[in-house]
Amino acid sequence: MEISVVGVNGSFRLHDFVIPFQENVGAFYVNANTKFAPLSIGIEPEPTKRVSRADLPQEALMVKEFGSLVTKIRDHGLEWEKKWPIISRKTQLVVDAVKASIYKGYVAIEVVE
Repeated sequence: MEISVVGVNGSFRLHDFVIPFQENVGAFYVNANTKFAPLSIGIEPEPTKRVSRADLPQEALMVKEFGSLVTKIRDHGLEWEKKWPIISRKTQLVVDAVKASIYKGYVAIEVVE
């Protein structure tokens, strides 16, 4: 499954959104401040390929991070990190928009925070 996010200042495209091609490598394309190329035969600058690498698959990293957070709270009395509910909510908004797009015949869906 491919996901594309398009905004007024750029775009983001990921080809293996649901099931990764490789467990520990994720590639995606971004571009910003684009304009039509001469004769309107493309865009400038071309999208940039970015690669994110990890030692473990994403699922294992998520479990590892969760365990680390629980340990910090339980053993060290630290507070929970406030960023995770925000990240979780934003991720859910994107997933909900993808689902809505599919149900409405693959139309573009605006994501609003």
